[in-house]
Amino acid sequence: MTIKTLKVRLYPDEDQKALLEKHFGSCRFVRNHFLEVRNKYYAEHKDDKKKGLSAFDTMKMLTALKKEVTWLNEVNSQSLQHSLVELDKAFKSFFKHNTAYPRFKSKKDSKQYFIVPSGFKVEGNRLVIPKFTEGIKYRDESTIPENMKRIVITRDVDRYYASVVYESDEKPSVGMGAVGLDMGVKHFLTTSDGIQVEPLNALKKREKQLKREQRRLSRKERGSGNGKKQIVKLERLYQKIRDARTDFNHRVSSAIARHYGTVVIEDLNVRGMAQNHKLAKSVLDQSWYQFREMLEYKLQWRGGELIKIGRFDPSSEMCSRCGNIKRDLKLSDRIYHCDVCGLTIDRDLNAAINIMRMGFLKVGKGIPEFTPVEIPLAGYLNREGISYVSLKQEPQIL
Repeated sequence: MTIKTLKVRLYPDEDQKALLEKHFGSCRFVRNHFLEVRNKYYAEHKDDKKKGLSAFDTMKMLTALKKEVTWLNEVNSQSLQHSLVELDKAFKSFFKHNTAYPRFKSKKDSKQYFIVPSGFKVEGNRLVIPKFTEGIKYRDESTIPENMKRIVITRDVDRYYASVVYESDEKPSVGMGAVGLDMGVKHFLTTSDGIQVEPLNALKKREKQLKREQRRLSRKERGSGNGKKQIVKLERLYQKIRDARTDFNHRVSSAIARHYGTVVIEDLNVRGMAQNHKLAKSVLDQSWYQFREMLEYKLQWRGGELIKIGRFDPSSEMCSRCGNIKRDLKLSDRIYHCDVCGLTIDRDLNAAINIMRMGFLKVGKGIPEFTPVEIPLAGYLNREGISYVSLKQEPQIL
């Protein structure tokens, strides 16, 4: 059994939208209230052995709070309790040095959510959850499975979604072979067997439109009705950019996970690369982190493996034939010329080959024989509607 998530779009009526907003607001209020309570408790009990409150402690306090704040009874009590569970997880993650300190949530955040841990079912094309006995209509192109574990209801600007977490006994096939991926700006990625995927550049394509809408917003009076409408219009435009990136990353990562069993990728220093003001916008427009996260969980689900090499490994500077390090390599040099063995090869392809070999050496595996193919992955990419090129030259590998 594996845990999977299916995201479907909801189409609530006006009354249901109002009730959904009450759920978002109430869960946010409870989380913020008990974040402040836990902060004060910790400050007052620094010298005690028990320095903080647990999720169970705050749940007992929630019962008393609901008697004072009566409008909390209008929403699902399990969702309120689960917001405290999520707050407790955030504290534990912080103390393990995995995340930043929990912060207060704002109603101005474009993305709002609440969790429904139980009491849900599907009736036709409607999703029934507590307090929504008539069910919320959803797009019935996707079939929601019966063995649901929990549901996360989200709002993104003016759209509502349900992310259904369920158990699946599906056993997908494991991809064959291994590949190294070199991520870049000129090409979104280059594979070690000669495929280059063209970048989406979602932000760049809508940059002029964004600037125009931002100028219009700057002319509106702060807090006015027209100003709020313009903010929503701008948020929708950013939403389209996010959706385009997410769709692109899903299609590319799915194609790679289906085709390869082992993928080697470089741990890029995105924050450091973004310090270059000439490249910052292009670097952030690629959304490499989201792609890597998608690729990792899809490989794990299929029984594959993702290997990460260090960000300081000389993947671009090293010759993939003789191992010579070319220290004077510039970013503008798109073709790699080796001064020792005479190898001439595309710079990104050379790096992808090195990444694959470094990854296998890192985990103690034998280096696979490099054989450029006519490339089966190209069929997957073409089927997914992804723009790519196949490098004609074959690298000279000893």
